[in-house]
Amino acid sequence: MHNSSNSVMSFLRGFNGPQTLGNSSKFWIGWFIVVALLILLPFFVSRYQVITASNFIISAILALSLCLIWGYCGILSLGQAAFYCIGGYAYGIVAMNLIGTHGNTNLAILTGIFAPAIFAGLLGALMFYRRLKGVYIAILLLVTSLLLGLFMRQTADPSYTIGAAYLGGMNGLSPATASDPSLPSIIVGLGSTTFEFDGRGREFYWLVLGVGIAVYLGLRWIVNSSFGYVLVAIREDSERTETFGYDVRLVQLGVFCLSAALAGLAGTLYTAWGTYIHPDGFSVAANILVVIWVAVGGRKDLTSVVVSTILLSWISIQLAAWGNSSLLVLGCILVVAMLVAPEGIVSSIGGWFGKLTRRRPEENQVRHSMELRLTEKSR
Repeated sequence: MHNSSNSVMSFLRGFNGPQTLGNSSKFWIGWFIVVALLILLPFFVSRYQVITASNFIISAILALSLCLIWGYCGILSLGQAAFYCIGGYAYGIVAMNLIGTHGNTNLAILTGIFAPAIFAGLLGALMFYRRLKGVYIAILLLVTSLLLGLFMRQTADPSYTIGAAYLGGMNGLSPATASDPSLPSIIVGLGSTTFEFDGRGREFYWLVLGVGIAVYLGLRWIVNSSFGYVLVAIREDSERTETFGYDVRLVQLGVFCLSAALAGLAGTLYTAWGTYIHPDGFSVAANILVVIWVAVGGRKDLTSVVVSTILLSWISIQLAAWGNSSLLVLGCILVVAMLVAPEGIVSSIGGWFGKLTRRRPEENQVRHSMELRLTEKSR
């Protein structure tokens, strides 16, 4: 039993480090309990709640993509939702054209991930090798997202078809003709066997949960590796990091493409979840919403971002009856969070709790030594 616990902790050691909160055995025990509860969730809640939970996890993956590029590399992206939508549209277009031939969405999933990464590579090369920094990158990415959204809103003409896919303008992606296939959910093909994950079913929820866990653990491993230290060094002082011989622009470009790929993965899952994708995803509101998720939680910690994204997404659902007022409320939460805890509310609470739990053994040891001294004096 002792050897098995040591082997588990040695395995988890690669995911621990100073770049993330929650590195103790107590944290990981709690983490495994939460994961177990999430796995069992579909057995205890309604179908609607399972569908909503799938969307929450997809949002968390999108937020993690921004946390990587902003929190750890210091590059604020106000166009993260653009990569999300590029991935969604790429998945939908390829899936609608190939589902009849291949019977699966394998290639469509890969396209949804790599299309935004390639776009980010082209755009990032222009930004980073032109030495753009700070607010200029944020503005350029936001403008790019708005231009893409403007173009997609003007694709209502029937000529805007790509094979069996009709871009549809404000109506969203749809079949080009009545005989063309509809936008499918995830269908994974392994040889002659296929596994279908309906966006409204339990299986899709478990798929999204598995992907979300893999993304979270993968990013924990990256940011706590030597590459993660380079990212943090660039965030703190890119010029000084360059004097140590690191190709800062190449590192920035690489992490920017990885961030876009993760956003595209989230967009792919979202499109498969609702079998729908719409140009409004390129809007200012969609991009700012992701920033709110990350900033309120704490942009420098992955766990905090996941927690804040799920909590704020749940609040948005509760405020849905208020219409557009929900974004205003979330904006107010962001302002309060920046005033009260500039490093993020969730990460601040997590850091305080971590210090408290570390102090307890020390306090117990001091109390025990004092009791021994009192006992000796009484004798």
